[in-house]
Amino acid sequence: MSGLFSGGCRRGCVLALSLLLVMGLGERVIAGEMDSGEQERVYDLEDTVVTGTRTARRLSETPVLTEVVSMDRIESKGGTSLLDALAFEPGIRIDTQCSICNTAQVKLSGLPGRYTLLLIDGLPVFSSLGQTYGLANIPAADIERIEVVKGAASVLYGTDAIGGVINVITRRPTDKPRAGMRFEAGDFGFLNLMGHASMRRDQFGVSVVGNLTNHDKIDRDGDGVSEFSGYDRAYVSSAIHWDPRDDFNVMLRGSFGQERRQGGGMGSLLTAIDDDDKREISETVLSRRVDSALKANWTPSPRLRLESTLGVTHHYQDSDYAGEIYVARQLMLFAQQAVFVDLAPRYHLLGGLSYRLERLSENIALSEYSYHMPGIFAQGEWHITDRVEWVHGARFDWHNEFGAVITPQTAFKFVPFDNLTIRASGGMGFRAPTAFFENFHGVRPEGYSLVYDACKAERSVSSGLSITYDGGRHIVATLSGSFNHVMNPISLETSESVEGEGVDQVRYFNADEALSVVSVELQAQSRPLSWLRPSLGYGFYHYDDPGGALLSAAPTHQITLGLDFPVDSIGFMASINAELNAPMDLRHAYGMGYGARPGTTLAGYLDEESAWDENRPKRSRSPWYGILNVRVEQRIWGGLSVFAGVENLLDYHQADKESPIFFPMEDGMLEPADVIYIWGPMRGRFIYGGLKLEI
Repeated sequence: MSGLFSGGCRRGCVLALSLLLVMGLGERVIAGEMDSGEQERVYDLEDTVVTGTRTARRLSETPVLTEVVSMDRIESKGGTSLLDALAFEPGIRIDTQCSICNTAQVKLSGLPGRYTLLLIDGLPVFSSLGQTYGLANIPAADIERIEVVKGAASVLYGTDAIGGVINVITRRPTDKPRAGMRFEAGDFGFLNLMGHASMRRDQFGVSVVGNLTNHDKIDRDGDGVSEFSGYDRAYVSSAIHWDPRDDFNVMLRGSFGQERRQGGGMGSLLTAIDDDDKREISETVLSRRVDSALKANWTPSPRLRLESTLGVTHHYQDSDYAGEIYVARQLMLFAQQAVFVDLAPRYHLLGGLSYRLERLSENIALSEYSYHMPGIFAQGEWHITDRVEWVHGARFDWHNEFGAVITPQTAFKFVPFDNLTIRASGGMGFRAPTAFFENFHGVRPEGYSLVYDACKAERSVSSGLSITYDGGRHIVATLSGSFNHVMNPISLETSESVEGEGVDQVRYFNADEALSVVSVELQAQSRPLSWLRPSLGYGFYHYDDPGGALLSAAPTHQITLGLDFPVDSIGFMASINAELNAPMDLRHAYGMGYGARPGTTLAGYLDEESAWDENRPKRSRSPWYGILNVRVEQRIWGGLSVFAGVENLLDYHQADKESPIFFPMEDGMLEPADVIYIWGPMRGRFIYGGLKLEI
């Protein structure tokens, strides 16, 4: 394997982190202290959002239901990555799909993670390789807020936006210089160092973020095979904002991240690779990402605005899947020219042209591709009255493999009373299948043959209805329902050995039967007292999946609870977050399978006869289970704070009930062991603590 983690990069990241505080300290002397009022609010309907319509709108006024995860909310949860930042949010599920490499996707409203489009500052930068292993690499320190729009959003964003859009808004330079650093340590060899700094001088603003983190592997049940992969990550990003005039501004942003993760056989990375037995049930993934983005806005007249965007991403992966070396490179390029026009006092038009390029090359050609997709879109916003608004639009994309795709969309907003807002939406979405790899993330060294039969774009029809009640600080509650119907959904099937070849066959194809998900979600937030901020979320999901497109277990009921206790006068914050998951239909997601014989260890898993226990079938349904996190923080002097927390306080772990190792049964024949049988937490109780400095 190549030396992906160079000493130079590590020294560079450490140097960048060290300079962050120096930069902030020097500027603080010039500018003085920051007002506490500049801190991000936890939740406010007056906050401005941009994702739902691509125009800046107050949260209370946007016709497309948008949810916001603020910087304060992320910090109160103690999150260190994007996946942590999204945890415990209503209608959002972090879906871990492998107990060895811990690949994870983000589900919205019950739909598979591949239908969630992830944006960074409005640009699509994740697909295939990046979507499989890159989501955890974005540190929380680089996030100003996260905007979530559920339901088809292909008119504005094109492919992948079937289940919804998650738009990560990165840190912006503040008018007054600001810097911070956070160091923490915890169980399982966890170490994390994050830093950020920003300043503005006249027309220019600069922000810098750096992050280093490490975590060891975990083998909860002592069988010699980890359930939680070990990793170390390094990340640095910088953004330059130039505002030469009131009517013109430019943002240039770049980031570099790399990660080494390994799971399976316990011991060091080299131990697992050098030992044949450990290597046959281990996965080692080295990845490196470089992202760059350029955005320019020009407002030549009060009724006209032009927005130009360009993004380039390169993702590299060098990996060892149980002895099979897989190396891949992915290039993504996105360019768009949008025009915002006020055609009349009550009618606004957004239109534009876009081009998206995705290219994947592999040393083992599982699903190499080179996709080109130009598109054109238009969306109108008609403010019929002060209380009624209608949004309508359509998009045309041409894909060099899947042909022409047309996606219309419409949305209504009605405000019958000052504190009540009703929103309704309907439309179509699509997704151009990119790679077998993103759904079935590992290659198969034991002799699987891949048949790639995905020849149609996945298409969806969706509708949604929501009612929001704004009772001020007492309560803000939203009840929403949606229906998503996905045609030509991607599915997988394994067949018996190919005659004459002696290998089993994995077929990746468009299922004839559609996938349908009905969801009902309720979320409520309140600030009844200055020191109390409770939030509650509930989701019900009904799945109709005859074609087996879900691919992983999903709950029918999910409940989230958050309690924040900020006491600003003494600089104290306590946070409690809980999640309760209802039983999941495991048999539908994973098929019929069996567990290992009691006492089986790593070497035994390589022998089907010794590992398989016909008297120990895997569960058909998972039990109810809950997760409880607690965190406290206390300011001790100036901007210096100390914090500590416990994640998964109840120490609930799936391996205490049954192992994620799975021996599937297909057509009466036993298949080789897999590590995809996941329905519960893969890490038990986790205790951490640290220091935070904000200046």
